[in-house]
Amino acid sequence: MAGEMRMRGAIETERLRLRPWTDADAPALFELAREPELGYGAGWQPHRSVEESLTVIQTVLGAPHTYAVELRVPSADGEPAGTLVGAVGLMGPDASDLAFDAGEYEIGYWTGKPFWGRGYAPEAAGALMGAAQRELGARAIWLGYYAGNERSAHVAKKLGFRAVRVRRGVDVPLLGERRDEVDNLLALLSPEGRRALVLLAARDDPARHLCTSESVRLGRADVLMADEQLGVLARFAGKGAYLASPFSAAGARAMGERIEPGAVVSLDDAALAGELAPGAEVWPYDGWVYEAAEPPAEVGAPLEMRPLTVEDTDAVDAQYALMDRDGVEDHLRRGWVIGGYDGEGRLVGFIGEHHEASMGMLEVFPWARRHGYATTIEAAQIRAMLEADRIPFCQVAPDNEASQALQRRLGLRRIGQTQCWLHKPET
Repeated sequence: MAGEMRMRGAIETERLRLRPWTDADAPALFELAREPELGYGAGWQPHRSVEESLTVIQTVLGAPHTYAVELRVPSADGEPAGTLVGAVGLMGPDASDLAFDAGEYEIGYWTGKPFWGRGYAPEAAGALMGAAQRELGARAIWLGYYAGNERSAHVAKKLGFRAVRVRRGVDVPLLGERRDEVDNLLALLSPEGRRALVLLAARDDPARHLCTSESVRLGRADVLMADEQLGVLARFAGKGAYLASPFSAAGARAMGERIEPGAVVSLDDAALAGELAPGAEVWPYDGWVYEAAEPPAEVGAPLEMRPLTVEDTDAVDAQYALMDRDGVEDHLRRGWVIGGYDGEGRLVGFIGEHHEASMGMLEVFPWARRHGYATTIEAAQIRAMLEADRIPFCQVAPDNEASQALQRRLGLRRIGQTQCWLHKPET
């Protein structure tokens, strides 16, 4: 959690210094935060007095990992060193509605209007993210900005963030309105993580390894092994499931020695299950991947697609039997489930994604079946993933002929190697 660790001292860049806020910053903060255009874009009311700015410093900006951004050296425009130019900060899972797992943080930043266009925001944000990776073990950074905020969009792109979704009608409590929010993600890969992606991309059919490679690429999993001969082993944050991509029987055995008894494992070659975990209970599946650059041409019956929220937990939980209620609520909180609504505003079905970044949870309510809605819903998910520079792929049970036919109809390719999930025996 963000409050459990603190980074050491100030953070310096070529032009800037990031340091903790003090009460003495109130007058300078007021001069910047009184600007209406700044506050409106960030979602808060312009400050009305130095006293209000002082209160904000004491109640908001004093949080862990929140910094005043000042000039470290005089600017080219003549402002002296020590001039306050903006703010930057991180929030962990305890304070953010985007970061959920250990090692995830949400970043926020702003610079005063007199300093727009000088590159101070990406310089400060980049420095803070680098420090978070070194000192806090951060592996993924989230960034949300309101749709239409082109300055924030430009900074996000410059920093390497990728848009992963748009949330419609998000509350802006300080302004009493709702806005659409663009959520962006940047995975801070370790050297082992970068090596793992290179190794997996070099395989004969990289699509076989998507559960591992996409989880690593999205910052959802930590790499435990990345060996040219043995393969890649990763694990979800905390004590989650393992993701095993062995390149040989020897690699599967080596991974099995590192995976504790009782663990759940995604294995991208079911033929190696006996090598990795002798006697394991195995659930085989076929992998399917969408490889076209454009979304499917066939979209089925028209529906309005929009993200579901925790308020839809009952509806999703009643229809989807392969996950417990806590899991359903977790997926909804993360924004991983979208629903389709017919012309009468009725929810007819939904689809989501799983921790390993695969499409899943596709369900159409019984009363709404045989209208082509499944095609529409999955096509919408494929489109959303392509827009976010994601690779749409899914896992289908070998005996699920209806789902296999749907994947063919939408233009997905069946991955040749049978894959599986398995449960390593306790002893």
